[in-house]
Amino acid sequence: MEPLHPPMKRSRDPKDTRAAVGNKKSKSIQACMSCRKHKTRCEILNPGKSPVRCHRCQVLALQCSYEEAITPTASTSRLPSSNSESPEGAKTRAPKPMSSQLPPKDRLWSFVEHAGMDWSAPMLAIQQLSKLPHTHLHPPERPPPVLPPGELILMRIISEEQIRYLLDLFDERYTPWLNFKPATRMTSSLLDAVCCAIAARHLDDAADIKAQLQTLTEDSIARLIFNPRPSESVEAIQALLILSLWTPLGGPPEDSGRDGRLLIASAVSMAMNLRLNQASKTVAVLRAKNDGLLSAEDAEALEAALQNARLWISLTNTESMLCLGTGRVPLSRRSPEDLQLIDFPQSFDGLIEYGDVRLGIAASAFDLLEQGVGSRLQPGGDMDTWYDGITVVLEKLKRVKRLITPLPYVLERDQFYFHILHVYEGMARLLVLYFALWDARLSVAHIPQAQWWHPQFKPHSAGAVGEWGRDMVQTTEALLVSVLAADARHLGTAPDTIFTMVALAAGYVVGIKFLMLRGGIALIGASDLLLARIVSHLGDATCTPGHAAQRSAFLVMGMIARWEGRAGSTGAAVPASYPTPISENDASKATPSPSNFFEPSAFVGSAGMGTGTMLETDFNLFMDSTIPMDPNFWNNFMQTQAELVEGYP
Repeated sequence: MEPLHPPMKRSRDPKDTRAAVGNKKSKSIQACMSCRKHKTRCEILNPGKSPVRCHRCQVLALQCSYEEAITPTASTSRLPSSNSESPEGAKTRAPKPMSSQLPPKDRLWSFVEHAGMDWSAPMLAIQQLSKLPHTHLHPPERPPPVLPPGELILMRIISEEQIRYLLDLFDERYTPWLNFKPATRMTSSLLDAVCCAIAARHLDDAADIKAQLQTLTEDSIARLIFNPRPSESVEAIQALLILSLWTPLGGPPEDSGRDGRLLIASAVSMAMNLRLNQASKTVAVLRAKNDGLLSAEDAEALEAALQNARLWISLTNTESMLCLGTGRVPLSRRSPEDLQLIDFPQSFDGLIEYGDVRLGIAASAFDLLEQGVGSRLQPGGDMDTWYDGITVVLEKLKRVKRLITPLPYVLERDQFYFHILHVYEGMARLLVLYFALWDARLSVAHIPQAQWWHPQFKPHSAGAVGEWGRDMVQTTEALLVSVLAADARHLGTAPDTIFTMVALAAGYVVGIKFLMLRGGIALIGASDLLLARIVSHLGDATCTPGHAAQRSAFLVMGMIARWEGRAGSTGAAVPASYPTPISENDASKATPSPSNFFEPSAFVGSAGMGTGTMLETDFNLFMDSTIPMDPNFWNNFMQTQAELVEGYP
């Protein structure tokens, strides 16, 4: 199976187009590449927004060729991409609000030569980094798909039998992640097309079918978003939710620029227009009616309200998962009725909807994550009160973990999907700690970087930084262990954002190793083996080239390469290459062809693989900017750990 194409090169000079952007795109400017390809109208309605995108690419969350060719006309939050930009372009850009409070060197994480990484949004930064290896390769271009004549509909791409096969495949492998039942089975052409496009990634030798399904899905979503009112329905909401979690694979490479946050925001807006956010309240009212003795009509209304409530809560969980840690605040909110509807059952006797239990646990974790991330220590704020609030959130997350722990072992089915809740809980805790440590450093930003700042941050006279640092190391390694314990076959069907979580956790482990190395000490444990196994496990979970699991595997591989390259100054050899994560379709190949996959070229010098030339990656600068604990802290950390395990052989 051939890899996806790299994004097409931009053919226009930015200098030629920069001055031509007004309130609308000038007629002298050629349409963006995506609009030219689809022969659609192309216009820029908001030139001051960063990145600049035409209206069509903006609403479809596609990568637009204007992003690199046109500079925003109004002040934006993007960092300058290089020092060679014109003075006029530099004047229109404002620094990031969080990172601008630290010295310039603390805003850098030179993981790759890529400007503009904002580590106040770690999940978004990892998503961007995971896409970089793809842009460094130039596989043979695949010819455009041959579309059937007439209107492109699902039945003209695949037969009814094939549709049923793909829908069954989606139900088996993807529906359990949703915790609600999609309204498929030939009842909704849009939803059926979306489910088939996602499930088609498991087909062998079906590049044309995948490309046509992807084109059909893109066109259908475009019509839905451009004119939502006539198409607003539960099925349309489900389709948008599914596409926000999984990207169709095997079609045009432009979908690599899809932003799931925009898709889920559209779904949430539709759901609110249809009043799905009030469904849990309707359920509560109907259940209390006549002491639970309902007429046939009320019983039918109760079942419909339950389905809508499950969909709404799934929307809120998905939006939290996609937005938190990316710098975007979720639009949806969970009501008290929502949380009561999905409360943890008193017992598991009788008929228990396991999907409802998972919805409730995930909602609890994400709700606490929103509380923790939303509680920011403002300059001059009460440090003790803020610390107490973070502590309460962390303690409540411990309760969530306690509820999760036995479920994969004591329940009779869906054990894998209960086990994966550990990843949700672990990432929620990791991000709460991440931003808490970020705020702690900003609260003492007056202390120079070279000085030991942690003793100056002591709410209630307690060493909070050390406490949180140890918690974060343990949480990160536990999260990665949970991923390793998950069956790779099922893990390969996980939402794309889960693999971003894995890469972020791995990046933190490597960053800690660099910081401790700078302090002349080592992180005791099996972290090297853990990271190596993560790469291998993500490779086993990869279902097709370009899959999010494979992209994350290469990103972690680059982190490992940079760590192993640290010994270059002492004469140790830098590995020339690393095992390539392969897909399930290539598992039978003893020696996969390198041309079939993405090489980790984003992490090597311009001379290419095998030269041993690694990019100047400064993990300690990243750690100084986000969780800035200097070598003195880690010396103290290791001393504390030694005291905790005193007497251990």
